[in-house]
Amino acid sequence: MPGLIAWANDNLAGLTLMCLGLTITMIVIGLVAVVKTQKVTRMYQTLMRGQEGQNLEALLQENMQLSQQLVQRIETMDRSIALLEAISKETVRHVGIVRFNAFENVGSDQSFAVAMLNDQRNGVVISSLYGRELSQVYAKPIQNGKSTYLLSAEEEEAIGKALADMDK
Repeated sequence: MPGLIAWANDNLAGLTLMCLGLTITMIVIGLVAVVKTQKVTRMYQTLMRGQEGQNLEALLQENMQLSQQLVQRIETMDRSIALLEAISKETVRHVGIVRFNAFENVGSDQSFAVAMLNDQRNGVVISSLYGRELSQVYAKPIQNGKSTYLLSAEEEEAIGKALADMDK
């Protein structure tokens, strides 16, 4: 140990310079770290401020609330769409029309048969027979593309057209 102390005394100026160099190096490293930390802090503050001075955190919260509102609206619309789809299956969507001349003494095709069916092939066929002195209208229910009533050829044709419309 006495040899180490003697060596340190002989090299006191060199050791002092070395300690001074290490201290200056540590100060420089510390200053660089402080500058970089300040730069990162400024970048973070700028990011949190947003483009127009708005706080990014507030913007994110606002967007989350808006997203929740949109999800609720979409769920409401999905329920509405499901209801409308169920209703549309029951509504008349397929129509077949046949015009014809019911009586020989009447010119033109003034008589007609109209079949109106839903997706389940249920509905009605309405026939109008036009004559010079008399017009008659008939309505016959249709279940699964058929009627329990006797159908004319024109009514059958109108139902066939409505059913053909389903296949499109």
